[in-house]
Amino acid sequence: MPNQNGGGSVQLSTRLSRSASVALAAVVISSVSLTGCLSGGGGSSSGSAAQWPEPTDLSSTLSGDVRGVEQEGYFEFLGIPYAAAPIGDLRFAAPQAVAGWDEERAADAYGSACPQAGMTSDEAEDCLYLNVFTPKTRGPHPVMVWFHGGAFVFGSGGGTYIPPRLVAEDVVVVTVNYRLGKLGFTAHPGLTAEQGASGSYGIMDQQLALQWVQDNIKAFGGDNDNVTIFGESAGGLSVLSHLVSPASAGLFAKAIVQSGSYSTVQASMATAEGEGESFAALLGCDAATAAEEVECLRSKKVADILAIAPGTVIPTLRPDVLPVSVNAGLATGEYNDVPLLMGTNADEWSYFLASRGELNPITQFNYQFLLNASVGVEQTPTVVGLYPAAEFNDDYAAVMTAIGTDGRFACNASVQAASVAATGTQPLFVYEFADRAAPSPGIVAPSWLTLGATHASELSYLFGTDDFFRVRGATDDQVALAGIMSRAWAAFARSGNPSHDDLSWVDYGDSAGGMVSFETPAVRPLSRSVFRDLHRCDYWTPEV
Repeated sequence: MPNQNGGGSVQLSTRLSRSASVALAAVVISSVSLTGCLSGGGGSSSGSAAQWPEPTDLSSTLSGDVRGVEQEGYFEFLGIPYAAAPIGDLRFAAPQAVAGWDEERAADAYGSACPQAGMTSDEAEDCLYLNVFTPKTRGPHPVMVWFHGGAFVFGSGGGTYIPPRLVAEDVVVVTVNYRLGKLGFTAHPGLTAEQGASGSYGIMDQQLALQWVQDNIKAFGGDNDNVTIFGESAGGLSVLSHLVSPASAGLFAKAIVQSGSYSTVQASMATAEGEGESFAALLGCDAATAAEEVECLRSKKVADILAIAPGTVIPTLRPDVLPVSVNAGLATGEYNDVPLLMGTNADEWSYFLASRGELNPITQFNYQFLLNASVGVEQTPTVVGLYPAAEFNDDYAAVMTAIGTDGRFACNASVQAASVAATGTQPLFVYEFADRAAPSPGIVAPSWLTLGATHASELSYLFGTDDFFRVRGATDDQVALAGIMSRAWAAFARSGNPSHDDLSWVDYGDSAGGMVSFETPAVRPLSRSVFRDLHRCDYWTPEV
């Protein structure tokens, strides 16, 4: 395993293999570096605790003082603006620094979520806020910055993600809002002419939030040299985007990807610009010049923009923010080489089947038609043969859950882990969340569908309180698993190694694919080969 002690320069360029990492210090690979504290033990190179402020509900940022709220075991500072409101000329543009304030600002309520279904007022566009949760003990503490999921079209860093378990492990947690949907990810030729590149503004919001953490988190007891970014679903894809983004270099020291491997190839800026032109036409902004179209786009009400279905929203390529697709960057070593923890859930796809509702079940009579639409008519017979219904007790919803999980999440993640193991030099830890009795993450499953370890079901094992977890139906074993997982995430943020007294987790690269399976009644070891067999990855992502 690479040395985790001490700071250092982590390169953004093509890397030596792990077997050659001992020679890395003698090789200058790139002039672009990501400097971070990859320390063991206490995880800080920033001085003794006596040099850090005594934690209170009052803190000072570069923009002004904020007054938070004292909770049992921690302080919370809610609704802190990290950027100017993205309105007017700042709509469809890079985020800008927020103006300061002279009077003490109350930080006792979440800021507005960014515009999405149910949040269609123009006022909601003022949404670039973050929240800080900090222990009552003196720092320095490792910092974890959370990017929420929601397919880049819904969600926020607000009340869903209260982190008392993580804060109890002496971690400072920051949760972030970022622009969503067309307001966050539109590219257009007129915007490119104006700015040099366009699109992926939501990722740029996250980068400015990370810069805010670098500039301000010491005032909250956090160590800005020991920042871990983590996120789930769209938040996980956001983390992968920061891994391959040169603009994110230096803003974080470790990364955790939860179910973020569903989009491995990002559209080019030219393709995204074409989609932006189509979007402008739908809004009635089909003008004589690209600049006039942009002016029209900026004049539209939020409700008008949200009235148009956003379609599939993912970050798109642009040379300054996301120059290469995620898988390409990981495969060639063009990424920020930091300690990485990543994984997927055993039954991801059931989450997406639940929306079919009670009256539209998946049966032996329609599932092949669904396959035709997803894998193509030519491939359907092969996939049917790979997933014989008898292996799933003739539960055709379970068959489709397995196919979607394997093809969109599990096997993509396996490829990404293999790429990082081959091209990276830092510790790598891989998991599968497989508690198939996990409480629902908030969706209602029709009677014909078993959710299992569905998409987002691991979140309640990291966020919220044990008492609330029990109210939602968690058993003693599940509460214990939540403790094991939250301690592992915090340990990784502290030292780059998630192992602790109740968990032994081997490095994926050093162990030829060693993993862990988070399940009840006990966590089990897992291997890459077994994982790939379980998920039919030789079909979905064959190894070269």
